[in-house]
Amino acid sequence: MNRALRPGLAEASLVLVTLIAGFGWLCSKEVLRGMPPLLFLGVRFASAGAVLAALARLRAQPLPWRLPATSWWSAAMLALAMVLWMLALQLSNNLGVGAFIGSLGVVLAPVLARLMFGTVLLAQTLWAMPLAVLGVAAMALHGGWQLDAADSLFLASAVAMSVFLNLNGRAGARAPALSLTALQLLLAGLAGFAGSVMVERWPASLSPALWGWLLVSILLATCGRFFLQGWAQARVTMQRSAFILLLEPVWTAMLAWLWFGSSMSASQLAGAGLIMSSLLVSRRKPRRRGSLQSPVPAGKTGQ
Repeated sequence: MNRALRPGLAEASLVLVTLIAGFGWLCSKEVLRGMPPLLFLGVRFASAGAVLAALARLRAQPLPWRLPATSWWSAAMLALAMVLWMLALQLSNNLGVGAFIGSLGVVLAPVLARLMFGTVLLAQTLWAMPLAVLGVAAMALHGGWQLDAADSLFLASAVAMSVFLNLNGRAGARAPALSLTALQLLLAGLAGFAGSVMVERWPASLSPALWGWLLVSILLATCGRFFLQGWAQARVTMQRSAFILLLEPVWTAMLAWLWFGSSMSASQLAGAGLIMSSLLVSRRKPRRRGSLQSPVPAGKTGQ
């Protein structure tokens, strides 16, 4: 392939990744009509993790359970984030609102990097945080200045995801990407199964339509999405890829409107705009290099 075409193709692939991720929200919501949330989490992520583990084996990469401790810590945090996200998705009546609140993990990641590792905060992060706080406050207007249970879980998931992004950056430097992703998905799946066995009642059977949504969720929204995202991000600068991946909540809101007829109030639209603005500001390129930290990798949410 012509090298001049590769960046354009990779960027187009990332746009497709965001569309697949947005569609993944719809797939998940459809599956949750007939399957408990933690059971769905277990089936979806354990199946996807098994597929990626098999691919890692074929490529002579280490088996997921042989990775160093840093990989396991990142996998555990992703498992927590996904459990919270799945429970929120089950309760949510508006996927668009949830998607924008969940995207706050990108903004929060540098702040937690400061608390966890003492890294220097970027100037744009300091500007982005007030916008993010105002955005969440505007989202809460529809509930009388109080986030409902689903939105609170989405926010908690965003915090857990921001911790995961920090841990994952260090784990990725010590483990092959395919094996690491397989471990993370497998552990999230096992967490879902464990929780489901304790608190959920499993359905006696699944409808053919639900099986179809489940397969699409596993193969396209999880395996396909993560594989394509990894390929594309290796060929696009982090600054550019982070900007493109901000399209995910936009696609989610649009698809939810088309598929479920979901809509946002004026305050929720204002909140979505403020959160998107905070994401854009947080990803601005610093004027002076060398004295500030690099942006935390974005775009890995597993939806």
